[in-house]
Amino acid sequence: MKRNFKNHAVVGVCALGLIGLNSCQVDDAYDLDKEIDKTITVGGDLTIPGSSTDNMMLKDLLEIEDGSAVVTDEKGNYILQQAGSSNSTEIDIPGVTISTAGGFSGVEIDGVSNTTGSNIDIDGTNIVIDEDIAIDINSDGITSVLKELVSANTNCVGTKVVVKLSKNGYANISAKMSDFEVVFPEFMTIESLDENWEVTDGRILTLKNEGSSFNESVEVPVNITKIDFEKAGAEYIYNSSVKDNNVISLNGAIVLRGNIALEGSMGSGASVGLKIDVESESIEVNEVKAVVDPEVDIEIDDMDITDIPDFMNDENVAIELTDPRLFFTVTNPSPIEVKFGAVLTPVKTGMDNLESVQIKDVTIPAGCRNYVICIHQNAGMDGDIQADSKVVVENLNNIIRNIPEKIQVSQVEVKLPEEAISIETGKHYDLATAYEVKTPLMFSEGTEIVYTETMDGWGSDLEDIEFNTVEATMTVDNQLPLGVKMDAVAVDNTGNVLSNVKVDMDMDIKAGATSDVKFSVSTTNGSMKGLDGLKLTVTATGSDETKGIGLNENQYIKIDNLKLKLKGGITMEL
Repeated sequence: MKRNFKNHAVVGVCALGLIGLNSCQVDDAYDLDKEIDKTITVGGDLTIPGSSTDNMMLKDLLEIEDGSAVVTDEKGNYILQQAGSSNSTEIDIPGVTISTAGGFSGVEIDGVSNTTGSNIDIDGTNIVIDEDIAIDINSDGITSVLKELVSANTNCVGTKVVVKLSKNGYANISAKMSDFEVVFPEFMTIESLDENWEVTDGRILTLKNEGSSFNESVEVPVNITKIDFEKAGAEYIYNSSVKDNNVISLNGAIVLRGNIALEGSMGSGASVGLKIDVESESIEVNEVKAVVDPEVDIEIDDMDITDIPDFMNDENVAIELTDPRLFFTVTNPSPIEVKFGAVLTPVKTGMDNLESVQIKDVTIPAGCRNYVICIHQNAGMDGDIQADSKVVVENLNNIIRNIPEKIQVSQVEVKLPEEAISIETGKHYDLATAYEVKTPLMFSEGTEIVYTETMDGWGSDLEDIEFNTVEATMTVDNQLPLGVKMDAVAVDNTGNVLSNVKVDMDMDIKAGATSDVKFSVSTTNGSMKGLDGLKLTVTATGSDETKGIGLNENQYIKIDNLKLKLKGGITMEL
């Protein structure tokens, strides 16, 4: 940016006065190009009548270039906006299979035998069943993502209750069940896959009517739909020292109750018994209620701060923003609420040990999409922020105070809930994050924007003029939310300070107020020779009174009643 409002104000004073004096005319009918002393002196104090400027709008004074990090919103408010990068992290919930092969110990029940030495008929011999099938399942290699297991919704592979007739010798025997039920342990919930059997109380498999006769075996397919690890017999053993080597242990008994009637004929020495068992290959876990601990590595790249306008980029600038804001846009399709924190450190060449800022426990909700989180400093300005959630960090301005070249992100920490949640297994989720700085330019007390500007090129206009002192007075209406102070030194055409020219300024222009100001340029040796311009140092400051007012392109400065007085007259070379 080549110039700003500080420049214009003084140009209005100096250019109108000093340069304007050189517009005097002489009658070109006279030939003065002779050996005649054409130097004239006009004595006494000369005063140029007062004049005023139009409103000098901030948008014209700042002259923000395209591509700058400072932009305006739809209302004309200036915003410091710097986009960061986008990142994504994977959340994997591995599948879980409980191996059940050999985990059920069937029972063998004596039936009938023929010891008569001849064939006999068996006429409805009833066998009362009151037996237990032992459960002893220990399935290891379970993922470490499951930290604590409350329950599991499951689906069985090849699971069925099997009742077989065990025959030795000639035995033409059939069997028929009645009043029969299979009671699974309390930690299991089952469903029947056979229309002749129903489930009551969630775990009791019951024969609806008298069953059909069978000669060899009957198979009743069942599905174990849930395992409750808060009930006795089901245990989840978490092994923190070895990755992915946790154990699901199921113990207890399946109770068999009912009657089985045998009938038919048997040869001599033959026998018929019963074998009842539960056969199963595995139990697949579809969904769990558990405390989960997947690896979630949220990456936040460092942010480069670029394209800062000149008026904010001096090495002496210190910014105290009323409410600096950092926006995160996140998408988390998983059912896991994620909290993260990080340390933000400003980095600037030549400045060591700049203060860092720690952000903590920023919550990314489960199942969200394009969810906007605003991390900001001023809790009293929550209502002005359009975001889904807001997090207050009281010292956030530390990262922007000295306008760093980079904001370094380190010590990113992720926390997952210690409460059990319901989540499907065998799932993959992508958690995405994107961030940007988007901060209104509202300056609090402590802000000091230092800007230097050299107004030069006066030499050709002043080479024929000599004067001792010029005084300027004016009234400045400052409708900016910044106070402005100016200091200046006189310089020659090489930029060196002129020791014989003194600039006295009393320019303290209050924010949002009208102030009378004055300054003078004088020489200590009676000559302004070599004066080519002024080097201005402008300091803009924030205040507690204006901390909630942002810079807006429609704010302005106006100069009224600008008067110039040349004391002691002038000497001009005609």
